[in-house]
Amino acid sequence: MLDTVTLKLKYPDFRVTNPSFFTPAFSPQNYNSNFAYGHNKYEKYKQNMTSEDKKVNNYKPSLTGYQRFENNMPIYFLHIRFSIPKLIFRQSLQELSNDDFSRVVSTLKTQLQFMGIEATETTLRKAMVIEAHFGKNIPLPSPLTAQDAIAELYKADVGKSKAINMRHYENGGQALYFYASSYNIIFYDKLKEMEEPKNRAVEKDKLKFEKELIRTSDFEQDILRFEVRLTKQPSLNAFLTKALSRKISGIVFEEIFDQELCKKAVLQSWQEIIGGSASQLALKMDRPPEEIFDAMINSYISTGKRKAHSLNKLLQDFALYTLVNKCGARKIRDKIEKNWTPKSWNRMHVKLDRTLENLKDLPTDHIVSDIQIALDKFERHNWKPKPTYNPSIDFH
Repeated sequence: MLDTVTLKLKYPDFRVTNPSFFTPAFSPQNYNSNFAYGHNKYEKYKQNMTSEDKKVNNYKPSLTGYQRFENNMPIYFLHIRFSIPKLIFRQSLQELSNDDFSRVVSTLKTQLQFMGIEATETTLRKAMVIEAHFGKNIPLPSPLTAQDAIAELYKADVGKSKAINMRHYENGGQALYFYASSYNIIFYDKLKEMEEPKNRAVEKDKLKFEKELIRTSDFEQDILRFEVRLTKQPSLNAFLTKALSRKISGIVFEEIFDQELCKKAVLQSWQEIIGGSASQLALKMDRPPEEIFDAMINSYISTGKRKAHSLNKLLQDFALYTLVNKCGARKIRDKIEKNWTPKSWNRMHVKLDRTLENLKDLPTDHIVSDIQIALDKFERHNWKPKPTYNPSIDFH
């Protein structure tokens, strides 16, 4: 579902009731024409959670006010950035549904009042979204772990548009990043990540309650977290235009808070990872070499490809599959491009497609299949800690 958003309001759609809560003081209704601005006539005002807020589990949005000028007249904006599940549940493990939207808006309005901001619920519902994180918790069937899933997905390749990085936690967790400047895809061990300190965590606004939840609970399954983060409005608009198959030039809060929209967003990013021929070969189920060779022979025979030079092609297919599946598509591509030319890998697409066709009956790795099933269902994950023994309860 939708996880983190940044909403954009323009004055007078909001009112600052306590300017001193911001640094520096933010007072759109009291414009000072004598203020000494730089050559860009621009000023920024911040209000964030304090360390005391985090200790007492008082989650607050991050507020940033902006003052700019158009035709020598000041205009004011307020950006409201917050994690929706943390706002409601004080932790980011719980998922939401469409039915929660009214509660989210009401809670946000109340919390903003405590932070010195007045805005109506209608204004918040219609606020423009300039940043959005879509996410899904994927419980993995035992004995699979989040590390198993991340190790498998690391073999995929999304091309030159995104870099890839694996991050290791001190507590044994991992996070896998496919990232560009304003569009990032992240897989991580949700339970391990919640234990991490702020400076090493994927999520930075951590509450004490989250660590307590992990410390006092015994979860039955590992949870793989899949997030798609669009951090700038142009990237968000372009991404949603493709995902929804219609032109998006801007989207408001009540429209983006939709389970079906979020499902399409997550599936689009998932397809970017697994959709290419190289990635599909990399993510095929690991089978003995002789079994792969026999499958290719049967494919060549059954489709009438056993002609002159077909053995050479079959051996090329076998070598490509073995390298990509065992070492990972990205690693093999990097080696080829480094030692030959970037065009060398591009020229191999026809061979990769042929290899994939000859192994079309070989199933995808079961971890990848489990993720696919969870994303297709996109069911709300209501996690349940494993029951623990309480010696104070006597059943006799």
